[in-house]
Amino acid sequence: MAFASASCTTSQQAFNKNPSAVSTSALCRTLASTNDVKFQQNLYLELTRRSVTVEQCADMIRKQNQAIAAGVAIAAVGAAVAVCSKNNCGGGGYARPNYYQGADWDEFYNQYGQLVWVCRDIATGQFVDYVNCYGKAQTDWRWPAKYAY
Repeated sequence: MAFASASCTTSQQAFNKNPSAVSTSALCRTLASTNDVKFQQNLYLELTRRSVTVEQCADMIRKQNQAIAAGVAIAAVGAAVAVCSKNNCGGGGYARPNYYQGADWDEFYNQYGQLVWVCRDIATGQFVDYVNCYGKAQTDWRWPAKYAY
C-alpha cells in the first residue's frame, strides 16, 4: 500500500516544470508527505488556484487509501481461495467465535441516500448499541462497502 500511495506523489522538479500538469491527487499526497516548507507553500498555492482545500485533500487521500486497502484485501482473499481450491482446504461452514471480538463503526447509505454511521458487532455484523463503539475512531475500514445489503 505504501508503494501505491508513494507512486501518486510528484517531485519538486516535475511540479516546477508544469504545475498544471500534475494531478490534484498527486498534489494532495505530496503536500501531506513533504517537509519542505517552501514546496508546501507552492503546492498549497496551486491547490488554492484549483479551489481545493486542505480538508478536501485529506478526504481524497483517505478515500484513495481505503480503495487501495480494499483492493489489497480482495487480492488476498482471491489468492487464498485459489490456494484452497487447488489444495482442497475443505471447510464450508462458518464457525462462530466463542469469544467477544467487540464492535466497530460502519458508514453506509441509508434508504434515503444519506451517509449514516452505525455500530456493528464484529463477529456477527449485527447492529449494536452505540455505546459498544464508544471511544473508537469513526473509521470504516472493516466494512468499506457504502451500501448495506
